[in-house]
Amino acid sequence: MAEPPAKVKSVAATILGEFFETLEKEEGFGEIAPRLRKVVLEDGVFAESSVRAALFPDAS
Repeated sequence: MAEPPAKVKSVAATILGEFFETLEKEEGFGEIAPRLRKVVLEDGVFAESSVRAALFPDAS
């Protein structure tokens, strides 16, 4: 029986993941970091408008 494939993350995803974990611990970034993580790592979007919307959700 074959083993299930291991989840492999790219180097960039690993580095960005660590960045977002560190950012989340910084004062004032606790709410922003999870939004940025979702946009960049989960949605795979790195466009300025999407990042700006994650940083400033009330500005539109």
